[in-house]
Amino acid sequence: MKKPILIMLTFTLSIMLTGCSFIEKQIKEQKAEGMIKDYYQAIIDEDYEEAFEQLHLYDYDTKTEESKLSAGTTLSNEEAKEFYLKKIEVLEEQNYKINDFEIGEVEYADGHTFWHQIKLQVELNGQEFEWTEVADIYDGKLLIGERDDPYAKNRDGKMNFDIEKEVENDGI
Repeated sequence: MKKPILIMLTFTLSIMLTGCSFIEKQIKEQKAEGMIKDYYQAIIDEDYEEAFEQLHLYDYDTKTEESKLSAGTTLSNEEAKEFYLKKIEVLEEQNYKINDFEIGEVEYADGHTFWHQIKLQVELNGQEFEWTEVADIYDGKLLIGERDDPYAKNRDGKMNFDIEKEVENDGI
């Protein structure tokens, strides 16, 4: 009699733990989707200060192409916002505009780390482009992973590099 009760208890407990893990993943994915929507909609609406608030900010060394994700940025919040808005000016000079976005699949690297595929409809000097990138959450903020869009670094969280030199190097 004890054996069937023990088996049933073990089975019930394992179902409950699996269900909790699934629900936790769903909540994290929904939170990430909300931040992604807020960020891209802010970019579309040209509300760059709102977009800035969504981003994980980190210093980037263009010489070594090294990102310092875990260290964040050495800039104050005010300096970082000013730097971000200077990056946005590069986009405006190029008549760069995100017209639409679509959140695609969620990819998991392991049981906990995930990112969303983002499809962008971009207008650049009157030409239409469809580019993709990824977005995930890092320390509670949005992290944009560049893929196709060569202008993404001018709207992501990379900080504290020579904007003019990068523009020159990229031929923008």
